[in-house]
Amino acid sequence: MDLGVYSVLVLPREAAARQVARELSDAGHRSVAVRANPGGTLWHVASVAVYPAPQDGPGHLVPFVLHQKRGLAALARTRGGALLTHVYSPAGGVPGCSRDGLVHEDATARITVPDPMPGLRPRPPAAPRWEGLEFGDPGTEIGEAVAVAKRMYGTRATAPDLVAFLLDDAYAEEIDEPGEDTREFLADLVRSAHQMPTRDAGAVLIIPYLAELARSRTLSPAARTSLLQVLLVFAAEVDASTAEFADWRAMGGDVDLRRATALRDAAVAEIPGLVPLWDRESDAARLVLTSLATFSPARTAPLVLPRLPDLPAPRATDRADALALAAALLTEDSDALDQAMRQLAAWDDKLAGHLESPHTPRPEAARAALAAYVERDLPDAVKLP
Repeated sequence: MDLGVYSVLVLPREAAARQVARELSDAGHRSVAVRANPGGTLWHVASVAVYPAPQDGPGHLVPFVLHQKRGLAALARTRGGALLTHVYSPAGGVPGCSRDGLVHEDATARITVPDPMPGLRPRPPAAPRWEGLEFGDPGTEIGEAVAVAKRMYGTRATAPDLVAFLLDDAYAEEIDEPGEDTREFLADLVRSAHQMPTRDAGAVLIIPYLAELARSRTLSPAARTSLLQVLLVFAAEVDASTAEFADWRAMGGDVDLRRATALRDAAVAEIPGLVPLWDRESDAARLVLTSLATFSPARTAPLVLPRLPDLPAPRATDRADALALAAALLTEDSDALDQAMRQLAAWDDKLAGHLESPHTPRPEAARAALAAYVERDLPDAVKLP
């Protein structure tokens, strides 16, 4: 199965857009279109590039595709523009594309993938995997979720919509025979906060509840680590978007970060009350707390910095690079931060791409890269889908 990538490059002038379109056509893209955006002040170059998947499957092309993304971003940047969209499925398939403004099409075109694939940085050895991350008895843990909700809110009338169901007597009666395990329960709660429309900005308002639940000694280490990871995702979303769309924003492009900023602010407000949990937590949870601490270094560095050497991160491993980045953020040392980012970017292609743009703010890119590393480093069992 082929792997197709749909990209949109935004340019400030028609001449630049058509020049970029010719370069993409010459590079073997299957289709290329040039379109004026409403108002005509910017020009879009939309393309579909198709790569033949290796025998191991299209997923093995993803590192190379991400490397190619850096080339597209650089191409747009040299013309004063930005790469706005880069979409593909790791499972393969060729995305559709509007024919509006089509300037090139070759229905059989495929971009040859060199063997070995160039540009891919060798990743350092992985640090030891985390241990001791098992969820506990669902009845006990979901019962604690109800108890925390009752302590915080008392009645349905004072609880956020997405937590109010926990205060129903009928729900409490079902806890002895729960129909789901703790991970499923927490995942459903977080998923609802993201997806269900509520009158009270559900995800923002349940952050204090999630933080209080993460502080519960009744929950298992896996459950607490999962909740801390959710809070880290909320905290890092603004920085991730800021780094990803730095070129676009430098052009004056708008990125709506209002919701993400509200989530970030609510999560960061909880960090000073979470970091003191360090001494009782598992090493995996401490890694998440480390990344959270970088969002509030003035209040967290005195506790976290002296403890970083206690985390299992053998020299020359990926985790050692990540912790060096965390230390630089906590000390707010710009020279150390630049060095740590270069070290991590030596094998993190996404961070390397961000650093190639002069418009990318360094602390934001560093916090986003660290949060992304933490998510990759945690075992799938504690990640909430």
